[in-house]
Amino acid sequence: MNRSSNRLFTAGGNGRVSAGPSRRDFLRTTGILGAAGLSGILASCGGDDPPSSEGNASSPSSGGGQGGGTVRVWTVPTGPEDEQFQRAQFDQFAQDNPDVEVELQFFPPDQYANAMQLAFTGGQDTPDVFRQSSGQGLDLRGAHGRGWVRPITEFLTDDFTARFPDYVYDPDRSPLYIDDEAWGVPNADPAVNGSRLLYYNIDVLGEFGFDAPPSTWSEMREMAAKITTDGGGRVYGTAPVGGALKTAMILQNLAGPQPYRSDAEPPISLLTGEPAMSESSMVEMVELLQSMNSDEIFTPGWETWDPTQVLQQMAAGRLGMYIFPVFHAAELRKANADLNLGIASPPVPDSGRAGSRAPANGVMAWWMMSSEARSPEAAWRVLDFFGSVDFQRAAFEDQGQISIMPGVYEGIEVDEDTTRIREVAAEVVRNRPEPTDVDPAVEEFYENLVSNGPRPNPLERITEAITRGTDFRAAAEAYDEELAETIEAELERSDLGTMDAFVFPDWDPLEEYSAS
Repeated sequence: MNRSSNRLFTAGGNGRVSAGPSRRDFLRTTGILGAAGLSGILASCGGDDPPSSEGNASSPSSGGGQGGGTVRVWTVPTGPEDEQFQRAQFDQFAQDNPDVEVELQFFPPDQYANAMQLAFTGGQDTPDVFRQSSGQGLDLRGAHGRGWVRPITEFLTDDFTARFPDYVYDPDRSPLYIDDEAWGVPNADPAVNGSRLLYYNIDVLGEFGFDAPPSTWSEMREMAAKITTDGGGRVYGTAPVGGALKTAMILQNLAGPQPYRSDAEPPISLLTGEPAMSESSMVEMVELLQSMNSDEIFTPGWETWDPTQVLQQMAAGRLGMYIFPVFHAAELRKANADLNLGIASPPVPDSGRAGSRAPANGVMAWWMMSSEARSPEAAWRVLDFFGSVDFQRAAFEDQGQISIMPGVYEGIEVDEDTTRIREVAAEVVRNRPEPTDVDPAVEEFYENLVSNGPRPNPLERITEAITRGTDFRAAAEAYDEELAETIEAELERSDLGTMDAFVFPDWDPLEEYSAS
């Protein structure tokens, strides 16, 4: 991840942003920095209106209160130039809002969650507005469960909510709502963040006689095999990423219903509420990758690859295609500006697509108001600014941040990669049922299931089957039996009682799910 300068910046009515005390000095003088310091304890991560005067945070019609005061904003940079970009944006905010002083505080990603914990535990000098960081557990549900976040429903106006897709501020459909209250302002597109892409080298495919990427599993196998065989060790058809093998789970997601919850955790069917490791789409996906590995189609050594290594292979022209999350598009362009890169939806079984990928709803509440906000009205003016077309368009054009807000893209030239990424997301991502919406006790129950579930875990069993050629179907059936026993034991200790919250028999994985 990117290094932060760890500085506090203040935007005041004079329209300038100046450096303040360092983050360490700032926290020490306010009593937040204890003996443990701010050493990181958690791993790093990772609408509809055209632009108008209503998109500016200083516009009275843009929502909610006009209170002034000081607003402390805590965030982590999303890229190397993000600090400079946000400081420049708040220079403009300061000019437009002279009665609001913004203290903009940046944290290195590996220190952010600990800093938040220390601040709220200490009960003083907490942020008024803060950014989510789902990779560190700082998403809406985590912040809400700790009591760190304040609802913003009272500030919402029609002008503000109309900037976003209609579901975003719909209490029946939006992950921004808990207990009928809205708790955050979006920026990143959950569909884009949830999708997985097939990256392919157009020149490599063309060299071996292919004018389009594979759309089915058999085409992927055939094309990859030909490239590897005829490439003579110079280039290979494809490979999974051994250090991030769960990214290949998109193949299962599109082949059959995506299980609850994430790709590397105990799979539970959202149709039946039963263990789903041995579900047919899971078995067929593993057997496909297993056969490709046994036939030596993959690049040798893929088992130990991390995301950087697969990126380097692709950028160097030594790989025909691979599947990975969206952020690799920009990284590949940086690594090789001349790479003839194509982006496509991952292939589906020859029988057709029967599932979808869930959106990354954990990123929906990108910005939140602190429960300790000193001036909620002033804090809302900052959130309104973050939720403006002008700010999010600037973030897209300057930083490449793909926004959920349709108005961001109106009237500007959008690059081909972003266009394809959004098209793939629209094609393969669908909302799915969320058991925690049925019963909040699901959260604790499932966390206990992750901690106490059978070992080896699902990802370890999948890896073993692919690399060693073991009988995955038998291993999956045995896992499901063990998981069923664990579920029974956890239900006895849980407030959940039954698995009914996981059962949605009428769910169609190819359609958008709505609880209403």
